[in-house]
Amino acid sequence: MYKSINYPEIDSGAKYALLKDAYLFACMKDIEVIKPGNVYINAPHEDTDSDDYLKSSEHSCKHLFLEDLNLGNRIFLSIEETSKFIKKNTNLGIILTCAPLIHSLICYKEYPLKKGLSLTLENTTSADTIAICQAINLVNPGGLGESKQYDTRTLPDIGLLEIMKYSSKYDRIAYQYTNMFKDVLDFVVPCLNSYQNRYKSLSLSLSLTFLDILRNIPDSHIQRKFGHKIAKKTSNQANDLLKILVTERINQDSFNKRLRELDYEYKKQGINPGTTADLLVAGLMIKKIFKDT
Repeated sequence: MYKSINYPEIDSGAKYALLKDAYLFACMKDIEVIKPGNVYINAPHEDTDSDDYLKSSEHSCKHLFLEDLNLGNRIFLSIEETSKFIKKNTNLGIILTCAPLIHSLICYKEYPLKKGLSLTLENTTSADTIAICQAINLVNPGGLGESKQYDTRTLPDIGLLEIMKYSSKYDRIAYQYTNMFKDVLDFVVPCLNSYQNRYKSLSLSLSLTFLDILRNIPDSHIQRKFGHKIAKKTSNQANDLLKILVTERINQDSFNKRLRELDYEYKKQGINPGTTADLLVAGLMIKKIFKDT
């Protein structure tokens, strides 16, 4: 559907600053663009607002880019640092999605991204599982911590990929771990590039890509909270809106008006496509890092 991308090695000299800047840029843009059901500037949830999300991204940086950490501790320490200042779950999904990509670029810098990512995932152990479960327990997001087979509160002593494979049945972020982050690398980034090449505006491209993710990948956060029927309905709504906006000449003001109308409806019902937003942030971070690809 979209042009595939090869992700080469990046210059190690400026790596850490580049990664941090790209991550913070993606988190900042996440709260600037209109994404129906999500928090963005002047469109809070009842218990969180855009400032909470921006501060969360800044606090998480203290440990997210350190070199001598395994993947699990990279995630746990980033969430622990955030939770000292922000008492709601603002960035668990973002960290879980971005951290393996960041880890690969830091710890396997001599390899192209996909090879480094493969090594990152292959080399995870039960220690990573325990640390990630501890991170989940800190913020206790609804529906993520328990399943029929595993409960994060018991800190299961099993390989990370095993628990992610099981969890991938109902969680799309877990699905990334067992499928080489293909939603991010092979769909979101090419999708962003395609829309930006067509419309030139990054903000417009982000909103369109958000809808494109949602229509193609029913949001697993919505599905856990409301069930498959509502998740599918939101995908259909995103599809219908994209068809209208892409087939007609897009006027930014009218486009934003339609997005805000949908945002109002979602927030009134408590519908939050949180996983969709997490995938978008990770995709934008990678796009920023590999800006010349």
